[in-house]
Amino acid sequence: MTGLIIIEEMRFLLVSVFLLLSGIQAHAYPDFIGYGYRSCLVCHESGGGGGALTDYGRGVFASEIAANPLRKWLNDEEAAQVSNFLGPVEFPFWLRMGFKYRALTVERSPGTKPKRQYHYNMQNDLNFNLFANEAHTLGLITTMGYVENPIALYPNKTMKEDSYLFYREYYLKANVAKEFWLYAGMMDKVFGIKTANHTAVNRAPLSLGQNDQVHAGLVQWARKDEDIFLQYWLGNLHLPKEERRRGGSVMLDKKWGSMHSWGFSYLNEAKEGVKQNIYSLHNKMGFRDGNSLLMEGGYRVETTEQDGASINSNSYYIFTQNNLNLTRGVFFVSGLELSKNTTVSSNPENLRWDLGFLIFPIQKVEVRFSGVNQKTIGAEDATKDQWSLQSQIHLSL
Repeated sequence: MTGLIIIEEMRFLLVSVFLLLSGIQAHAYPDFIGYGYRSCLVCHESGGGGGALTDYGRGVFASEIAANPLRKWLNDEEAAQVSNFLGPVEFPFWLRMGFKYRALTVERSPGTKPKRQYHYNMQNDLNFNLFANEAHTLGLITTMGYVENPIALYPNKTMKEDSYLFYREYYLKANVAKEFWLYAGMMDKVFGIKTANHTAVNRAPLSLGQNDQVHAGLVQWARKDEDIFLQYWLGNLHLPKEERRRGGSVMLDKKWGSMHSWGFSYLNEAKEGVKQNIYSLHNKMGFRDGNSLLMEGGYRVETTEQDGASINSNSYYIFTQNNLNLTRGVFFVSGLELSKNTTVSSNPENLRWDLGFLIFPIQKVEVRFSGVNQKTIGAEDATKDQWSLQSQIHLSL
């Protein structure tokens, strides 16, 4: 009997080491409403989504979403037990850590010569979180990053002029009442659907991209069937005063039906010479077994001050994304994006269409493959289709 116990312990240890060496701290996405998870707070330390995962979020990903090719040796419950930063090694309740690496390879106009292929190290982040209690209702969340080219970090900046290190986020979080959470520090803005694609029409073009963090205060009313957010920010205080975008946002996300939610967002912010107002409606639909459809439409008014005169630039955007779960850990993903500057009626529409695969081959690895088509369509003509092939890998501890 002792021999069998030793064999079982060795089996668990070896499989745990394998998962650790392959590991990332996986991401949770709004697409996972198809598994019944509407609120970002269920899986993320931030109620607005993104960043560090909670222990529950890691466990859900390991036991329900990612493929488990080691099921013969490690069942789903055991897989959840080794989803921590160092696999089966448990940290004290007051400490959680993570390290993320994300890389993107893009080939533009595939099939043409000369071959135009580019590789980007998109993310090198160290996450270090401290908590005051075992329930993790009071804590300090911090993330520091490394960037190869500081110019690519804009509108954020490195800690020093000759440094490649920067602050991604740092904020205090506190559950001050049963349904109320407070956050204060450097964090993402809360607005609309927070998709993983930072270049999507509802992200970077609206100053909501990967590096658009701000110093802010955030109140979240987290109810069973709805979340209400109220956020105010002073801009990124690491930037010169004239480059800081000061403003705020409000957002509602409310459940409807069994696995769907709808909501609206409003954002107002300004820096020297420029201000913007954005209004949006969103709808997230889950269809069980991981299938989902995300939709967001918005209208933006940007006002620029030039020579004492105010010049308005108005535009709208539509974002859609569909996830079809082919088998556990494998999704077919398709998306359609549309945007247009309506300041001049003859301005062309911008279309972007992509399709590909999102794969979680094991509980701590994510891989993406996609083809992207972009074009503009005017009143009398249209540009040629511009194609690109993209592949991504997300790895971290």
